[in-house]
Amino acid sequence: MIYLDNAATTFPKPNEVTDALTAYMTSCGASPGRGGYDSSIRSAEMLFECQEEIARLLSIPSPERIVFTKNATEALNAAIFGTVDAGDEIIISSMEHNAVMRAAHECSRRGVYVKIAHGSPTGKIAPESIKNLITDKTKLICLIHSSNVCGTINDIYSVQKIATESNTLALFDLSQSAGIIPIDASGLDMVAFSGHKGLMGPMGTGCLYIREGIDPSPLLFGGTGSYSESARMPLIYPDRFHAGTVNAPGIAALCEGVRFVLREGVFEKEKEITSYMYDALSDISGVTVPGERERTNAISVICPHHDCVHIAEELNISQVCVRAGLHCAPMAHRTIGTIQSGTIRFSAGFFTEKPDVDFALSALKKIIGK
Repeated sequence: MIYLDNAATTFPKPNEVTDALTAYMTSCGASPGRGGYDSSIRSAEMLFECQEEIARLLSIPSPERIVFTKNATEALNAAIFGTVDAGDEIIISSMEHNAVMRAAHECSRRGVYVKIAHGSPTGKIAPESIKNLITDKTKLICLIHSSNVCGTINDIYSVQKIATESNTLALFDLSQSAGIIPIDASGLDMVAFSGHKGLMGPMGTGCLYIREGIDPSPLLFGGTGSYSESARMPLIYPDRFHAGTVNAPGIAALCEGVRFVLREGVFEKEKEITSYMYDALSDISGVTVPGERERTNAISVICPHHDCVHIAEELNISQVCVRAGLHCAPMAHRTIGTIQSGTIRFSAGFFTEKPDVDFALSALKKIIGK
């Protein structure tokens, strides 16, 4: 099998990740913060170790401000609904994933005014297009760092500067960039990301980082193992957002995934194999590759006069795993002009080798040539 759907979830996982998951379930098993015995204490320590490793990867100054969620969608929802109220304005981009678009739609039903900064045909969002939409009612700017459709990378640092100067909060979706390209989140207000993609962790893991001085309302309410006498959620982090038992086995595995990324030079390998595949796809007659060459690992293609879902099905017969359709991002497809056709998305990962790419693209050529 040639697995080229790493933008959805990375596969295979490093051995250390699967070993950590098994070890937690067989050797620890206790809930963090729910007891004073050794295995419960060790479980809580493991959570903090994962926070520290993520903080090291993303240059985050306060590891305790990293909140664990079950995925990036939950993290984005927590930040959005915990920040904006009726009468506020929120700015999103036209390249957002449904995790943001549908949350914004629900915000509009609750009396929040939603504005959209439209991108270029390559999926790029100009910081000025966001700046021009800001008013004194703007509470939050939400921007995807890298498109899950075409991999185009946005300038989040310039947008953060604009937000700060405008006394507005900024939230960035790093789902397609964390662990794929270097990121310095030290000056960013809030970032959300999944654990099962570039961070090499298992599904069911994600994170929300909230910088000091920002305090959204929690999305969930319940037991935290701390301040149990209070009817209100604790003010301390990460407990404020950890209602209920967290996915401790998944977080133990995520910790090893982040360590793998830090140790193995993943950024260089990802860039090399993605560039190789982008160039090879661009050379195939009858294939169009939207977006820019400088990108993360998502490479969407369209083949005029061919149905993208049919091509994906044919590739699957050849044991090549890709994704076809709208990739949960219809606004992005409208922006780059592929809403009618959808795209076939190829996304390499750290364990993808050049012969894998060659085999997949040879199969694609045969299908197109039929």
